[in-house]
Amino acid sequence: MKHKHVPVLIVGGGLTGLTSALFLARHNTDYLLIEKHAGTAIHPKAGGITFRTMELFRQLGLEKAIRTASEPLDHIRGRIAVETIKNIDLTELKQGESTQREIDKKIVERIEKISPSKAASCYQMDLEPILLRAAEQGKGHIRYNTELVAYRQDDLGVTATIVDRETGTKEIIRSDYLVAADGAKSTIRKHMKIPTTGRGVIGGHYINIYFQADLSYFLKGSQFGWIQILNPEAFGAFITVNNRDEWIYHVAYNPSNGERPEDFSEERCREIIKKAIGVSTIDIVIFSILPWAAVEHTATCFMDKRVFLTGDAAHLMPPTGGFGSNTGIQDAHNLAWKLAAVIQKKAHPRLLQTYHDERYDVVEKTTKYASDLLFKAMNKGVSTLNNMDHLAITVGYKYSSEAIIEEKFTTHRMDRLELNGKPGTRAPHMWLKDGDKYISVLDLIDENFVLLTGEDNKYWRTAAEDVASHLGICIDVYGLGSESNLVEYEGNWESVYNVSSEGAVLIRPDGFVAWRTKERILHSNEILKQVMTTILGEDSETI
Repeated sequence: MKHKHVPVLIVGGGLTGLTSALFLARHNTDYLLIEKHAGTAIHPKAGGITFRTMELFRQLGLEKAIRTASEPLDHIRGRIAVETIKNIDLTELKQGESTQREIDKKIVERIEKISPSKAASCYQMDLEPILLRAAEQGKGHIRYNTELVAYRQDDLGVTATIVDRETGTKEIIRSDYLVAADGAKSTIRKHMKIPTTGRGVIGGHYINIYFQADLSYFLKGSQFGWIQILNPEAFGAFITVNNRDEWIYHVAYNPSNGERPEDFSEERCREIIKKAIGVSTIDIVIFSILPWAAVEHTATCFMDKRVFLTGDAAHLMPPTGGFGSNTGIQDAHNLAWKLAAVIQKKAHPRLLQTYHDERYDVVEKTTKYASDLLFKAMNKGVSTLNNMDHLAITVGYKYSSEAIIEEKFTTHRMDRLELNGKPGTRAPHMWLKDGDKYISVLDLIDENFVLLTGEDNKYWRTAAEDVASHLGICIDVYGLGSESNLVEYEGNWESVYNVSSEGAVLIRPDGFVAWRTKERILHSNEILKQVMTTILGEDSETI
């Protein structure tokens, strides 16, 4: 058998696996990604991309391509309930769409104040090819039709046996670390014997039917994202795929009554859809049929030494709120820079423990919030978690770990969005003018740490250069103000980040504030050195 060494082995080529590859490549870290299927996804699912995830795609240079792919679904919003598609009341429909547009406008206005990016709708089967093309152009290697059959880890790395499913050829891969992005039925999580907690199946079992049919005559340009069908013979919901002639129909089944996914043949699915439309003569082409369930599961730990669980391998949540795949992509983003720093010997391996410490709490809150939204939709009541602000769940959460220098005597709220430069939170967005270009503060964040200061930043720049040289890392220093290269275009950075003109804010490569000082401090060189060594796991002394 062939033997090969690679810094990171990624198992799973879905959204979490592909973004893991892209983020690692951005940090100049080699990887091998293997995926047991022959290619990217072929069924439309995971269609909602939050503005926070779009910020990450913006960092990867993919925002424009994904925005173009999402154009057919840009204005798909809201819900409507009807007996059948044929019985839609167009007057009521237009009134509902008008109301929905007003709701959307208010949401967009809130997001524009806190982000340079907008949410998008792009199904996994359309998004994965974009990510794959980008990955193939960069550092690393991707193999489809390749499966992990065994692995073991020791103090120095992971030894994996992989097999080419087409030829049967086995190969030994030696890696420093393994990223498990192998989905909801993760064999790696089972091998690690990590249990899950949660309420299991909480929203029932469903059949997801992907089909083609021209419904334009009945919908007259309607752009509702969810059309509930109340016909008891075909109770379910239509979701558009391309806003033209491709659709998904969700229909429930009940295993406790002996119903099975195998019972839903193409012919039966075709008849169900015809009853939901209300017309028996319409032409329907079935593309694929996929069973699924609304599940709440979270692994009790997201890592075991050199192996890390990401995405659905680590957590499953109901689709309500559209958090599932976005949460997995943000797992990948949090982990990648830490793996790169450790592999490149810029950080101590203890930095990797902060992946679980930071992501677990965020995932737990997000999962419970998504479940509560589902219970609300099903009229089963709402817990107090629904007092949390939806935008706070999307971007306003706070990390707590050894890689964050906490400020004493501060609290963090989730019932309203608070992005004010507090350590552990995503760096606040504000527009800057760089020459004749307009950029966001978030556009300054790349593979390095970023130190934001006032316009007179000579002593901070000197401190950063000394510390970076001592630790063998890079710290990008940006002075903000009317006399600097970067001029505040909207807002004042001191008020946005809650510092004085002589303060400083240190931002991690994942865009989260690691530390700040509101005022100028004596011995800034020594303090910044202590901050960086603590964050990178080299020194656990409290600042």
